[in-house]
Order: sequence, then structure tokens, then C-alpha cells
Amino acid sequence: MTPITVPQTDLAQERRSALITILLVVVALLLGWWVKTAVQSATRAVNLDGYTAAVPDGWLVQEGAGDLVFVARNPQALDELYRLSRLPAATDLAAVAENRSLSRAQLDDTFRVLAASPIVFAGQDAYKVSFARADVDAPGLPNVIEGIDYYFALDDQVMVLSLEAKAATFADAVSAFQQFVQSVSYNGGE
Repeated sequence: MTPITVPQTDLAQERRSALITILLVVVALLLGWWVKTAVQSATRAVNLDGYTAAVPDGWLVQEGAGDLVFVARNPQALDELYRLSRLPAATDLAAVAENRSLSRAQLDDTFRVLAASPIVFAGQDAYKVSFARADVDAPGLPNVIEGIDYYFALDDQVMVLSLEAKAATFADAVSAFQQFVQSVSYNGGE
């Protein structure tokens, strides 16, 4: 048998090709991650009834009536929504939150308050209510919906910012919701 020899220049060329391929794959992955992050963090401004808020771009926004200012829904997961409501002015946010939770429990037998406590959010006093309910109208098995209500006292009203999402995706939705909460401002009047 005769030994087969591979010229040294071919080995160097193969190594160079492998390194270039690996480098191109890494660059493509980084570019894809950057585009994904830019698309997911894109927002658009919503201006209704004196409120300004930045909602995720592409979300469906529906103007409300009564104490509901608007609802923004994720079109890819309609159970995920942000809600902005306004209530009459009050000095005791805990009482307002308790009354609202009682009203919601009367309308939905599956509504349960998980926790309620005063908080400071971005330097502003607020009241936080964590809740859960079952979405029994969903096709198939009912879904558990988790939510958060943040109550903020403004000069002439109480602003309530709410998040609702399926329990399986709730933890992932909280950080984006907190960015939404920080974006909301009230400019008074209509």
C-alpha cells in the first residue's frame, strides 16, 4: 500500500474555510438577534383622554367607555392585554383597590385576589393587586389568566394600569408591562 499524502496548502485552505464559515454563522446569529430585539421593543404612542402611553407596535388598541380609557391586545396572544382605566379621586388606594376587586369578583366567579400591597413604582406611591381568574369561554380546557393592577393617585382621579396574560406566559409579559407603566403620563383633560 502506498500512503496518501495531503498537501499542506490544502489543509490550511480547509481550516481557513471552516473558520470563515463559523465566523459568518456567528455574525448572522448576532444580526438576527439584534433585529428580533429591535422589532420586539418597538412601540407606538397612544393618546386618549389626556393620557399618553407607549404600547408595543402592532398591538390592537381599542378605545374604552366609562372608566375604561383603552385596552391594548397582543394580536398573537389575544389573552395578553394592557388596560388603562380611571376612577374617581380617592386618598385611600387600598380601599379603591378592594372595592374594584369586589366588583370584579361579583361579575366573575373565578376572580381571586392573590396579593395586595402598597408599593413604590418608579418613585411614585402606588398600590398593587395581583389576581387570577379562569377564562372559561376559551375553546377546550379553561385557561388560567394571571394579572396585575397598579393603582396611582393623580390630582383628580385614580389611574389603574392592568396586565392580563395566560399563566404560562405571564412571567415573560411582566417586564414589558412595567415599561408600559413607566411610559404612561396624564396631561389632564380631554
